[in-house]
Amino acid sequence: MQKRKMIEFKPLKKDVLIIKDFIEKSEIAFCDITLGAKYIWRDDFKIDYAIFNDTLILKESCRDYQNAFYYPIGKDISGALLEIENYCIEQNQPLLYCCIDNERAVELSNRYPFVKITNDRDWSDYIYDAEKFKTYSGKKLSGQRNHVNKFKRLYPNYAFEVYNEKDLPAIREFLRDFERGADFSAWGALEEFNKLIDYIENAKKLNQVGGLLKVDGKVIGLSFGEVVNDTLIVHVEKALYSYEGAYPTLAQCFANAFADKTVKYINREEDCGDMGLRISKLQYKPLEIKQKNVVQVFTTAKNITPPIEFETERLVVKDTQLDDDEFYYRLSIDDEINKLWGYDYREDLGDNAPTKEYFSAFRENLAKSGEEFSLTVFLKSTGERIGELVVWNIGFYNDVEIGFRFLPAHQGKGYAYESASALIKYLKEKVGVKKIKDRAFKENAPSNKLINKLGFTLIREDDKKYYYEMNF
Repeated sequence: MQKRKMIEFKPLKKDVLIIKDFIEKSEIAFCDITLGAKYIWRDDFKIDYAIFNDTLILKESCRDYQNAFYYPIGKDISGALLEIENYCIEQNQPLLYCCIDNERAVELSNRYPFVKITNDRDWSDYIYDAEKFKTYSGKKLSGQRNHVNKFKRLYPNYAFEVYNEKDLPAIREFLRDFERGADFSAWGALEEFNKLIDYIENAKKLNQVGGLLKVDGKVIGLSFGEVVNDTLIVHVEKALYSYEGAYPTLAQCFANAFADKTVKYINREEDCGDMGLRISKLQYKPLEIKQKNVVQVFTTAKNITPPIEFETERLVVKDTQLDDDEFYYRLSIDDEINKLWGYDYREDLGDNAPTKEYFSAFRENLAKSGEEFSLTVFLKSTGERIGELVVWNIGFYNDVEIGFRFLPAHQGKGYAYESASALIKYLKEKVGVKKIKDRAFKENAPSNKLINKLGFTLIREDDKKYYYEMNF
């Protein structure tokens, strides 16, 4: 069996149409999961994408987090989630999901034993009933209705026109007027404004819809967005405050122009923590303020709390400490031991000489990151250090892998079996592990014999190794 190929990510840049077919299939109607948002904010929210089995995997980095994954979109969600998990383990990076709706947050919390779910009110999307937005009907929206009526009385020569590329000069003039009276104190306001012309120039190519509110032929407001499934998402809405009632009029005209019978909802995006914008959005009476959850997934390492220590009839096993450095160094540079261990320190050090300090820091960093825990095996009778057990390849499903290596003088005496059996018992009973994995080179007959004796089941092989599992 060949080694599994890790998914490869590519940066998503201006050509966001690459993911168009997937975006249209998304059931999560967040403004973030749209072509327009990905185009506008491509420099502020770094997006990488990969396609696995006709399924889109997006990875995002921004000021709040690094390498967070969106919920996959496509036909093989389960397979894509496994790919994400394996990627994080192989890259030794945390597993973090972003822009997750409540329904899928529950799914992920049921999938993993150890999760933490958080959300920030500032980034929640405002969702409205499309039909009510078209008329502002009902008592609750009487204020917006009155503003529109006043606007129509004040400016009887108003018009709303669908965007045409010939309008670009007038739009540039409008944006100059808008800039003079704008407040750019809210997060992202100035950044968005500076990106508008580029976005509008490419709107049709990106399948965006847009319209202009005019008075006596002059552009006094504009709005752009897109339709994703049953939701009209408003990415941009700007109007001159000097025209009283321009904003509610623009919003209503935009809804009437582009929310056809297939559109049930209007998403007017988040308020970014701007209190003025929040009050305004609430006045339109949203059906839902849709939370965007961040789901942090922890490995089984969360349940491994040093110090680890246990005894057998002949042995004491405990965390490898600083006073074990001399022994750990001897164990790590012994070529006979390590030719079947699976790691050669020369891969990292090259021609540089190995030192006790190097191996000590290497071990401590692995433990600190939760990637690997080293345990030293002592003879109970003499206190002599004779070998090492490791807990590594720590997964997200209460699963770990174990390994063992012993000094040549102490091999073949049953110490590996005795200590590994105790470690398996410790992991099962104290840590709550549900699956333990192990592996060995095919030519390493003693290790394969020991693994079978411990009760592992052979699950697969490749050109070099056998792979085993034990489930509880």
